[in-house]
Amino acid sequence: MDEDTAAGPSRAVVRGSEAAPDPFERELVLDIARRAGITNAEITAELNEPVVARAPENWQWVQAAGRLVCRRVPFITASFIRQFTADVHAYLMFPDTREMVNSLVSKELGDGPAVVVSHSLGTIVAYCVLLESECSAPLFVTLGSPLGIPTVKDALPQLTKPPSVDQWFNASDPRDPIALFQRLDRDNFPAKIENVDDIKNPKGNPHGILGYLRDQFVSEKVANSLTA
Repeated sequence: MDEDTAAGPSRAVVRGSEAAPDPFERELVLDIARRAGITNAEITAELNEPVVARAPENWQWVQAAGRLVCRRVPFITASFIRQFTADVHAYLMFPDTREMVNSLVSKELGDGPAVVVSHSLGTIVAYCVLLESECSAPLFVTLGSPLGIPTVKDALPQLTKPPSVDQWFNASDPRDPIALFQRLDRDNFPAKIENVDDIKNPKGNPHGILGYLRDQFVSEKVANSLTA
């Protein structure tokens, strides 16, 4: 990675920062900025301040990175970033919330076998549930998944294919703003996963679940597993 890519702490002098969300959410915004190719120099120019802290602790730095993302990446808005980071943070960082959600999903899965089709934040939930579940899953499908984002991976209990899963299939639209890392392969997720990264969802909603499910390859993958 280029040294000037928007990244973590530097030795720049810290200037004052206002109250801000949890560090997890701030680092997640910077992950999105890194993936969009936004550099430290661009963030500094956006701030119009010569000396800043290039770190999640500086909320002004993070805000500037977020503004650049909104201008550069289609379908990402300020409200989108706020909602996405808050939802992921609530699930991964609050054990009571995670346990409540996992319990509901586990009850739906039962003893299996079950073909598990997940989307967006649901891919994180399904992954965490399957890590602990004894339910047999002949196929685990992740659509528009944020599982490849470094901040997300750092918060997961482990990085592997859940033992209850026979086959893991991941699909993404290259324009999907949530699936920042379109492929979940050995370069960013240490598990054997089949990837399709050229899904073409409707132009107005590249992240939508209906677009993924209507894709012929995805639908056939699920149907074949259900009828096997």
